[in-house]
Amino acid sequence: MNRYGLEFHHFGLAVKSPEAAFRYLGDLGYRAGRTCYDPLQKVNLAMRHHERMPDVEVIWPGAEPSPIDRILKQNDSLIYHICYTSENVESSLAALEQAGMELLPLGLPQPAVLFDGIEVSFHRITGVGVIEIIAGVPARTAT
Repeated sequence: MNRYGLEFHHFGLAVKSPEAAFRYLGDLGYRAGRTCYDPLQKVNLAMRHHERMPDVEVIWPGAEPSPIDRILKQNDSLIYHICYTSENVESSLAALEQAGMELLPLGLPQPAVLFDGIEVSFHRITGVGVIEIIAGVPARTAT
């Protein structure tokens, strides 16, 4: 384990519409994972899994305004976050700050529908970008 207590989980890919991303990832050998609408984040979500490559979460807008709208005004698609799991989120955040990382929370932690209600939180690290932290390790499920 690393000094922050973080384990890589997936890349977050925001898209205006998921069809091209699904086709591309499928052609690379990714298989479909869980797909859902998250009413708290107001986005559609779909996991894609691969035996040898990093998992990808495809995120696209729902019917209401959502946090990814601003990203998609500037780009039609963008990998905009890296997700990690942590067995102790508070310790991980404290370790990042103790290492001199400048953290800005991007809202309160909330349960994630895609991960069976496990709490997630988003943070911006100056000079690094947006990270998502899952509190624990979710099951890896297919559709």
